[in-house]
Amino acid sequence: MIIKSKAKINIGLHVLNKRQDGYHNIKTIFKEINFFDLIEIKESQKFTCDINISEINQKDNFCTKAFELVKQRFPSIPNVSIKIEKRIPVKSGLGGGSSNGTAVLKGLSNIFELPIKNEEMIDLAMKISSDSPFFVEGGIQIGEKRGEVLTKIKNFESEDYILLVFPHQKIQTKKAFNQIKNHLLNENMDINFSKLLSELTNKNFSSKLFKNDFEMYVFKTHPEIGKIKYNLMDLGAIYASLSGTGSTVFGIFSSFEEAQHAQSNIAPYQSTIINP
Repeated sequence: MIIKSKAKINIGLHVLNKRQDGYHNIKTIFKEINFFDLIEIKESQKFTCDINISEINQKDNFCTKAFELVKQRFPSIPNVSIKIEKRIPVKSGLGGGSSNGTAVLKGLSNIFELPIKNEEMIDLAMKISSDSPFFVEGGIQIGEKRGEVLTKIKNFESEDYILLVFPHQKIQTKKAFNQIKNHLLNENMDINFSKLLSELTNKNFSSKLFKNDFEMYVFKTHPEIGKIKYNLMDLGAIYASLSGTGSTVFGIFSSFEEAQHAQSNIAPYQSTIINP
């Protein structure tokens, strides 16, 4: 079985209070995008997890963690070999590892016809990472608490083009959270869902919800990343932002031609245009 493990962007990301478990509560809009890793899962005598990049090893991989969780729950399933073709850059704020873990959960469930209902799949995904539950259903959802409390935004279709720009720097998520902990100003932020949906539909991103709190830290320590965002806005993006804790910056454009024009003007950075 070969699975597409899709990336996500965050349209707005707010860090709220620190929890007793050491994590932070957040509010964000997750949007799944058509940019993906490829994962092959096959039954095997011995468990293996091979990746086409050296910086992630088998032991620490979220796909290994996903297999161990399912094996714990269903000890009778055989071993598998997993091969991951990484296209989503690591430490890029696009949720590649989290998506990979959930893709393996779903893949194992399908291959071995396991009786895992949606709620249990989300519970298992939560044990992989805070972002992993989003990828159970994907689409576009509002994420709260650690990101696992999800509200699906239904009947929302976007025909926009997304330009992803990949700076050379990598941002450590833990360090980014530690750096902004003294600037948590959003604890009582309420979401007016009807206003939010209206603004999304009309592409009016003026609401506070569409801001990313991590830009405050990332743009200060890596001003060249901030420069990419403002260049995208100058080049006609309807909206531009850091995704997650970074380092990817994305711009939303109304047409392929506009996205292509912007792409030709943001060299020397690697980039890709995502179709609707």
